[in-house]
Amino acid sequence: MFPEPRIVGGTKAAFGRWPWQISLRQWRTSTYLHKCGAALLNENWAITAAHCVDNVPPSDLLLRLGEYDLALEEEPYGYQERRVQIVASHPQFDPRTFEYDLALLRFYEPVVFQPNIIPVCVPDNDENHIGRTAFVTGWGRLYEDGPLPSVLQEVTVPVIENKICETMYRSAGYIEHIPHIFICAGWKKGGYDSCEGDSGGPMVIQRPDKRFLLAGVISWGIGCAEPNQPGVYTRISEFRDWINQILQF
Repeated sequence: MFPEPRIVGGTKAAFGRWPWQISLRQWRTSTYLHKCGAALLNENWAITAAHCVDNVPPSDLLLRLGEYDLALEEEPYGYQERRVQIVASHPQFDPRTFEYDLALLRFYEPVVFQPNIIPVCVPDNDENHIGRTAFVTGWGRLYEDGPLPSVLQEVTVPVIENKICETMYRSAGYIEHIPHIFICAGWKKGGYDSCEGDSGGPMVIQRPDKRFLLAGVISWGIGCAEPNQPGVYTRISEFRDWINQILQF
């Protein structure tokens, strides 16, 4: 059993393929270090998981947009960095169950869109996406307790029904309640998943018009890419009204 050195089981993304992907960084002693993913919603706001920013002062956060290879300075287009002015975590976020695991981050000044910095679409209906292929991206660990990659990784996972998700977890020995505010994606056999450091990042589904829709934000899982332990994401369609309300500011 050799762990595959890749998100888990993923591959390197192509430069600029996921232009809404953000590296959410937190100040650590002397520098900002990658902590979580986030996704760009418009020129002023990004979305991430509440657990990534819980009890972190906004002044300790930095968003890096348009990043691809963390180790490389010279890329076809550069990244932009933004400080965070407002952290709007969902008021019902529960750090024990990770329910309502969603936060919006407002930048101090707007970002300028460029080929590698483009927002993702927010769902406008309640489609459940069961059986659809979702793309998950991030710079999280390549396997449980494994190293962090320098290049953005992508992986495809099928969206599964929450009831089936609960049943899979049960067969792996975990009793998990997964209400409709979550959306599950993963393979029964495991091997492909998001992992630590991917949290808060986007799970997207391609619409018929080829644009990508933000179906979920990476919230939690048990282990990484284990059989019968799919990734669990905050279901964005459930939070459309809340998101639109905050984006007014």
